[in-house]
Amino acid sequence: MKIALMLVIFGIFVLFNLYIRLKTMNYYRELVRNRIQFGFKDLFNNSRWEEVLSRYPGKEELMSRFRVHIMNTGALFVS
Repeated sequence: MKIALMLVIFGIFVLFNLYIRLKTMNYYRELVRNRIQFGFKDLFNNSRWEEVLSRYPGKEELMSRFRVHIMNTGALFVS
């Protein structure tokens, strides 16, 4: 029983991780289609992120969702 429970929990974790990665990849494709460019450091620095957002008006929601998904993926990797 304990092994089955552990396998279910592990399976849920893997599926959730896969879901976040697929969503992130879809947002990345959309960013590439719109020719939106920014550096990896920009994702983690709020002042730099605000500068990047100001360069691409109308795409703030897409960019912010991508950033959130990158952060979630990193958090899953660390945990």
